[in-house]
Amino acid sequence: MNELRHGSPVVEKTAHLLSAIAEAKDGISLGELVEQLGTARSTVYRILNSLAAHGLVAKANGSATYELGPRFIELARRISPSADRATLVEAARPLLQSASDSVRESFKLSAPEGDEMLTILATTSPAEYALTIRVGSRSPKHVGAAGKLALAYAPPEAVADYASRGLVARTPHTITDPDALNDELRRIRDEGYAEDNQESSHGLRALAAPVFDATGSLVACVSSPFIGDATPDRKRAIRKEVTEAATTLTRLIGGTTNSK
Repeated sequence: MNELRHGSPVVEKTAHLLSAIAEAKDGISLGELVEQLGTARSTVYRILNSLAAHGLVAKANGSATYELGPRFIELARRISPSADRATLVEAARPLLQSASDSVRESFKLSAPEGDEMLTILATTSPAEYALTIRVGSRSPKHVGAAGKLALAYAPPEAVADYASRGLVARTPHTITDPDALNDELRRIRDEGYAEDNQESSHGLRALAAPVFDATGSLVACVSSPFIGDATPDRKRAIRKEVTEAATTLTRLIGGTTNSK
C-alpha cells in the first residue's frame, strides 16, 4: 500500500480501507482487511469503529463482515441527483444477477467517463467456467459494445472529437476508420443494441443495451461478454436478457427510452 508523500497517513489508510470494502462482493472481515491492507489490527479496528459511528460502513446483515454503510451511499447520491451511480448499482444488482442466472453468462454495468467506459458493477455466471469481470476496469469507447453504445447516443460533434484523437486498434477487428465507426453507430441507434465481435479482445464477444435517465441521456450500459461464437438462439437469449435488464433499469431510475 503506497502512502501519499505529503498526505495524511490516517486518511490514506481510511481511503484504502473503504476501497477494499467497496470491492468486496460479499463483504469483508476485519481479519481480511488487516491482511489486505498490511495495517495493524488495532488501527483497522479503530478506523472501522469511527466509520461505523458515522454510518459510512456497517456490518453486513449482522454478520462479522463489513460493507459500505447507508451514509456513504447517501453522500454518493448527491454527486448526480438524476441517475447517480450509487442508485444505478443498487437498482441494477438484482437485475443483472437474475440475467446471469437465467442465461448462465456474466453481466456488467458500465458508465461513460471521459473517453472511456468504467465498469461499476459485475455479476458472475453460475456456470462452472465463467468470465470474471473486474469492477473498476476501463476501456476506450470504440472498442467494445458498451462504449459504442455511449458513442451512438452522444452528440455528433462529441463523436467527431473522440475520433479525431485516433481510434487505436486492440485487435484486427477493432474499428479504426471514422466513417466505418459512424456507420456502426447508425446501425446501433437503429437496432437499439450493440455488439462486440472480438473488437476488444481475441475470442471475446458481447451484447449491450443502453440505460437512459429522465432527460433521455445515456447514463450506463448493461452488457454480457462471452467467449466464442454463439448459436442464433443462444445469441437471441442473451440479447433478450441484456435489453430487458437495461429497459427495466431505465424505468427504475425514472428514465425514458425516447432517445434515438
